[in-house]
Amino acid sequence: MTTRVFGMLLALTVLISCESIGGTFFDTDVPDDQSGSADGRKKYSRGLAAVDKAPSLTRDGATASPTRQEKKIDATAGLDYLTQKEREVIDEINRVRADPAMYARTYLVPMRAFYHGNLLKFPGEIAISTHEGSQALEECIRDLEQAKPLPPLSPQKGLLRAARDHAEDQARTGATGHTGSDGSSVSARLNRYGKWNASAGENIGYGPNDAGRIVASLLIDDGVSSRGHRKNLLDSRFKFVGVGVGPHPVYETMCVMDFAGGYKSN
Repeated sequence: MTTRVFGMLLALTVLISCESIGGTFFDTDVPDDQSGSADGRKKYSRGLAAVDKAPSLTRDGATASPTRQEKKIDATAGLDYLTQKEREVIDEINRVRADPAMYARTYLVPMRAFYHGNLLKFPGEIAISTHEGSQALEECIRDLEQAKPLPPLSPQKGLLRAARDHAEDQARTGATGHTGSDGSSVSARLNRYGKWNASAGENIGYGPNDAGRIVASLLIDDGVSSRGHRKNLLDSRFKFVGVGVGPHPVYETMCVMDFAGGYKSN
């Protein structure tokens, strides 16, 4: 059986709050425009188009998706500034929050059959080497079964622009993690296009292109002892979200999720 490194590198979760930084944060060195050169933005745009048009995979490797039983999530309806992939990721996050237990039963429980020790192999795909095997999956299922439903996250254009900035930056540099090539922090990027308050956080995933795989991998949080990505997705303090999905020169695709408890776009 052929193996490769787990297709989604999970960067450390950053969770920040007004209390931890004194309630006010300004960084006058952060540029108002998007990072990177004009040529870099053109290359990112071409890669983004390819990512956005790539076909979505099913969660279980089958040729048909499971029947949807959840109520329709309409948080992204009518927002023409979202790409299709960004829309799909936000909708997927809101499916988790709307009914965590149903999400676990519908999409995560069937994954049990695809674990073979520390290998995860979806039908017709190359096996993925995980850190914890099915242990992280089982823990995630238990957490979701016990989690209370939460209101959907509302997209905010400023948060989306901040997430896209970081995705574009790393598409150019090939870097990973939460610090921008200009030294910018999550908080600084969020404040480029507005002002966050109450709480804020960021998840980054590298590898999967499909919204279901992106969100499931962050929920399972294999190899991340804090389960910080899972906690961010299920954090009741967060009310707003921005997502940037784009190409990455090492991991092919990356997804940045920026969260805030309060946010006012410029």
